[in-house]
Amino acid sequence: MSFIRPAKELEMYRETQILVVGGGPAGIGAAVAAARQGKKTLLLEKRGFLGGNITACFVENCNYFLAGTGFSSEGIYAEIEKRSYETYGNDNMRQRNMHAFHSEYLKVFLDGFLQEAGADILFHSFVNEVIMDGDAIAAVVVQTKKGPMAIKADVVIDATGDADVSFAAGVPYEQGREKDGLCQPGTVSVRLAGVDAGKLLADGDRLSEIGRIFKEDYRAGRTGLPCRRQDLPFGRLTRAGQISYVNYACAYGLDPTDPGDLSRGEIECRGYDMDIYRYLKTHFEELKGIEITEIAPEIGFRDSRRIRGLYRLTIDDMESNRHFDDAICAFPRFYDMLAPDAYMDGDGKVDGKGYAGHIYEPVVDSRTFEIPYRSLLPQGVSNLLVAGRCISADHVAESGTRAISLCMMTGQAAGDAAALSLDGGQKPAGIDVKSLQNMLVAQGIHIPA
Repeated sequence: MSFIRPAKELEMYRETQILVVGGGPAGIGAAVAAARQGKKTLLLEKRGFLGGNITACFVENCNYFLAGTGFSSEGIYAEIEKRSYETYGNDNMRQRNMHAFHSEYLKVFLDGFLQEAGADILFHSFVNEVIMDGDAIAAVVVQTKKGPMAIKADVVIDATGDADVSFAAGVPYEQGREKDGLCQPGTVSVRLAGVDAGKLLADGDRLSEIGRIFKEDYRAGRTGLPCRRQDLPFGRLTRAGQISYVNYACAYGLDPTDPGDLSRGEIECRGYDMDIYRYLKTHFEELKGIEITEIAPEIGFRDSRRIRGLYRLTIDDMESNRHFDDAICAFPRFYDMLAPDAYMDGDGKVDGKGYAGHIYEPVVDSRTFEIPYRSLLPQGVSNLLVAGRCISADHVAESGTRAISLCMMTGQAAGDAAALSLDGGQKPAGIDVKSLQNMLVAQGIHIPA
C-alpha cells in the first residue's frame, strides 16, 4: 500500500547565497570557508549543537594517529584545535591523546567560531527533501516543528555524512561493501565518572593496559559479553575522575539510513554500554567506584551512502598516492575500518579490502594520498557540492577519507569552491581549480605541486 501526498505550497523561510547542510566537521569547514569569503552563508544542523560525531557521539580523539609522525593538523581544523585549547585549556591527563577535544566545551566554542566567521546557524533543521529546477536544486526543504519550509540558495553543500541532500536530489550513490552492501557498525559511546585517576597513571597509562587485558579476555571467552567488538578505546582521563568516553558498544548489520535499524542499534548498544560498565567496575580496582554519567545521545556511524561523483576515488589511487591535477588536499596514508561482518580478526591490512577482518593501517613515514576536486562534484546536479565521508569514493577508500580532520578539509575546499563559483558566475564544476588550490594553500592546506 502506498499514499499520494497532496501538493502543498511551501513558505520560503530563508534565502541565502550558500547553504551548508550538516553541522559536523565537513559542514563546519564549508560554512566557515564560505562565510570568510564574504558570502551570505547559512548552516543547517538537525541537532541543537555543532560538531557532528565529535560532540554527539563523543569521538573526541580525532587526530590520534598523527602522534609521533611528521604530520600535523591543517587548515580550519588546526585553527579550531589551537584556539579551543587556548580558550578552555586541556584537562586531559593521558599523554597518548593530549590533543583530544573536550566535546562539551567544543559545542560552545563552535557556536562562537561560526558566528565570528559570519555564518548563520539554524538548529533543529532536518533535510530530506529538495525541489529541483532542471538539473539544479531550486530549494531545500527543511522539516521543522512548524512543518516543512523552503530555503533557497545559489549553491548547496551536502555535509550530512549520509548524503541526504544528494539522495533527495536523485544523485546516484553506493552504500557499504560492494559485494553485500554491509556498512561498518554503529556505536553508542558511554561516559564514566568516579575513576581513581591517580592509580590509573601511577605506572604508565593503565587504561591502555586495561584495553589489552579486555581483548585477551574476549578472545579467550572470559568476558561473557555478547557484543562482538574486541577493542576498548578510552577517551580523556581528567582530574575530576572522568573517562570522557568508552568507544565500545557496536551494533552490526545495520542500514544507517533505515529508521528501524537505527532504533534497533540504539537499544542494542545501550545494553552493551551497561555490559561494559559492569565488566570494568567488577574487574579493575581503579574502576570499582565508577558510574555512568552519560550515554551518547545518538548512535554514530562510520560510513553509509557515498555519492557517485565526477571522479570515484579508489583504494588503488590512494595506495599508489596518485597525483591529481585537481587535488584539493593531501592526507597521511591512514585507514581504519571495523569489519562490517563483525569478523575482527585478521592482520589489519588494507589488502583484505574489508572482507578479511578489520583494517587498521597506521601512518607510515611520509606516505600520503590525495583527494581530487571532482570527487566533491556529484553526477547530475549542477549547483551541489559534497563534503565529508560521503564524497565519491569506494568503500575501502572511505576508511581513509572518513578521518574527521580530513572531512573538515574537504568541507573547507567545498566552501571555497562555492564562493569561487559565485564570484565567477559559474557552476561549481566550471570554476578555475588552480584558483581554488591557491586559496586553500593560503589557508594552510598542503597541496602537492
